[in-house]
Amino acid sequence: MKTRPLVTAALIACLCCLGVGLRSAEAEAGPVGEWKTQDGAAKVAIKPCGDNLCGYVSWTKDASAFVGRQVLLNLKQNGAIWSGTAINVASGQKYAARISLQDEATLKIEGCVMGAMICGGQHWSRVK
Repeated sequence: MKTRPLVTAALIACLCCLGVGLRSAEAEAGPVGEWKTQDGAAKVAIKPCGDNLCGYVSWTKDASAFVGRQVLLNLKQNGAIWSGTAINVASGQKYAARISLQDEATLKIEGCVMGAMICGGQHWSRVK
């Protein structure tokens, strides 16, 4: 009869471990996925590149020549924020970039120049 509590405890421990694993996988996904820009003119696929994240144009409304171009480089995670570089594919201008999830469907993108003296931002929507 004493084995029953041990079996129950073992099952509970396994279920707890599975739950932690599922939450970790969801947390790791973070901004990974496809996002539509605020103006709807393009979509960007964010995916792992080494230990960091990178973003590539996956679709554009007008200039399909930009599809496949990298727009987010080496985003390193620091808590809930990923920091790296953003590139304006039309001009080639580089910006210090920060991205953060506002919720599961909204990604905040910020880009700064001149040592963060001039910054701008957008909210992108997750493509389902």
